[in-house]
Parts: sequence; C-alpha cells; structure tokens
Amino acid sequence: MKKILLYTTICLALLYAIRELEYMGILKNKKGEFAKVREAFEDSNHFDILVVGSSRAEGEFYTPIIDSTTGLHSFNIGITGATLPLFVTELEAYLVHSQPPKYVVLNLDLHNFNNNPDTVYHFPRYFAYLDNPVLYEGLCERDKRFPYFRYLPFYSMPFFNARYLNVSLRGWFDKPGKYDADYINGFAPSIRNPDEDDLDSMKMDYYSSIPKPFVWEDLQRIQDICNEKGSKLIFVLAPIYHRWEEHVLNYQPLIAEFGQYAAKQNLPFINMSQNRMRFQKDFYTDPVHMTIGGAKLFSRDFSLQLMQYIGQ
Repeated sequence: MKKILLYTTICLALLYAIRELEYMGILKNKKGEFAKVREAFEDSNHFDILVVGSSRAEGEFYTPIIDSTTGLHSFNIGITGATLPLFVTELEAYLVHSQPPKYVVLNLDLHNFNNNPDTVYHFPRYFAYLDNPVLYEGLCERDKRFPYFRYLPFYSMPFFNARYLNVSLRGWFDKPGKYDADYINGFAPSIRNPDEDDLDSMKMDYYSSIPKPFVWEDLQRIQDICNEKGSKLIFVLAPIYHRWEEHVLNYQPLIAEFGQYAAKQNLPFINMSQNRMRFQKDFYTDPVHMTIGGAKLFSRDFSLQLMQYIGQ
C-alpha cells in the first residue's frame, strides 16, 4: 500500500513537472500567437490604442498602418472565436499588468449574435496564462472545466496536443514557426482555405442575427471599464462581403440600432459597413474575413476616420 501511494505521488509530481516545462516553453515564444497572448495578459504594456474583438479584429486592424497614420502606438488583442463576453475578459485581463490605453477600439460583429457565447475557441492556448486572475475567472465563467484544467495535469494534458507541444519545444529552442512572423503587435492575417468555394458562387443561408440581453450588458461593462480607466471607447463596424451582408435579414436595422445606442451613450461609432471594398472579393479570404491586402486598405481608411476622434 505504501509503495502504491509512493509511486502515485511520484507520478503526479512528474506530471506537474512535465506540464510546467511545457508551459515554460510556451511562455518563451518571442513571436506568433502565443507571444501575443503572453504580451497581452502577462507583460506590462503602455499602448495608446487597444483593438478588442474577434478574429475579424485580429485580422483586419493592421497595427503598423494605424501607427504610421495616427502617430500613436497600437496593439491588437483580437482573438479568434471570441464573442462579447470574452471581449470583456480580454480587456480586463489586459489591464491587470498594463497601463490603460488612451483609446479602446471595439470591433462589432453584428452578423454573428447567434454564436454560442459560452464557447471558448482553442481553449488550450490559454492554459499557460491562467496565473492572470482576471483571465482565469473570465474563462471559468465561459467554461466550467477551467479549474480542472488549471489544477489537474492529468485532466489538462490530454487537451494539450501535439500542436501545443510543438509550440513549447519551439519556445525552448528559440525556433519560430511558419506563421510567427505574420504577427505584428497582435495583428495576424486571415489565411484563405483553398478548399472553400468562390465567394460569388458559395451557398449562403438567410438568417437573422439577434442581439440577446447579454450583448447590451457586456457593452455596458466595457463602457464602465473604459470610464473607470479613463480610456475613450470607440465602436467600429468593418465591412463584410456584400453577399453575406445581404443574407443577414436584419443587418441594416442592426446598424441603425447600434448607431442609436452609440449616440445615446455619447460614443463614437465609425461605421465602415458601406466601404467600397465590400464589393471586391479579392480583399476577402471568406465572406467575413479580409486578406492582408484588404486589411491594409481597411486600416488606412479606418485610421483616417479615427483621426477626428483622437485630436491628432
């Protein structure tokens, strides 16, 4: 019995040690997705402009052009798969270690309010950063498994698959990955799926995007955070490819509704939904994500509109 207990203790200790080594390797990455997450939630930063949102924010707000146009320093914490509740967590977790930005740019995804707000996309990528208390608490709200992920290595390690092990090894040996250089101050380009149908011929269903009560609650939470920290909140609506826009039955009423909300809250609303690039499929990797060329053009047009709100 004593031997079984001893062996069990040794095995558990080894699991914790191995997991810690894996996480340390993740944290050592200097470029790419995991360096971005570390910089956002572990490092101490002082950026002037902070872009918050989903993969659309991540792949459309090209920080070098925003910086060169405004003369300010920006960082993009847009995260693939994030919905509004996670936007709140992103912002709060960023502010744990970093100075409040002068401006918080919130990209609105009006077309996808039907997405499940409790889904944490690619959740293992957060495992190495759960010592950030706000990030941890926010993830626990979305996914009740996170306490087990944090404290039980035999529970978390099966989800920490070969992809994450590869990233950890690259961190230890200082070997950048194939796409790591594409990340620039949080921006990362959207990659086109070669198997996806042409945007003009692909099948699209008609649907309505309905904002549930949590949408307005989370928008208010973000506004309260910005007010408390002295940051100016700015809403932005980036264009989506015109065919997808036409298949969201209530898209135009939604734009009007959020414009009225912004006006009532005295918030700037940079509505770029009618930008000419929505008709140019070469600027899109899919109906709602831009190519890097599209992102650069969009970021230039956005930055020029942003100037009127930042006193530059």
